[in-house]
Amino acid sequence: MMLSQYTADSLIVEQRILSNPAAVASIPAAADQEDFVSMSMNTALKNGQILDNAYGVLGIEFMAAAQALEFRDHLQGQGVQRARQVIRKHVEFLDEDRPLYPDHDRMKMLVKSCDILDEVVSEIGQLD
Repeated sequence: MMLSQYTADSLIVEQRILSNPAAVASIPAAADQEDFVSMSMNTALKNGQILDNAYGVLGIEFMAAAQALEFRDHLQGQGVQRARQVIRKHVEFLDEDRPLYPDHDRMKMLVKSCDILDEVVSEIGQLD
């Protein structure tokens, strides 16, 4: 799972870069007769990328957690068991080397869909 960690690290670094305020890049226009531009659209686009990266990081974390649970012999809680079952419908146990980007992509979409959360809530009740 080391390469998955590299992928998550890369996404986190990109998030840090994207977190620089867009307003610092604003410049006056029309020979200084126009005000500085708010750069709000640029900020919105960057926030979308940051959120998309966060889904990817969470997907990788869920994938690693499901992998780790496969090595444990004790009984997990109902919610954890259900979450692992949902993850295993989308990503198989990693028992030999394979390209992981398809798994990462599936997990990212799974996190975006909120299916893991929905299934856990259906298993144990509303989380407060």
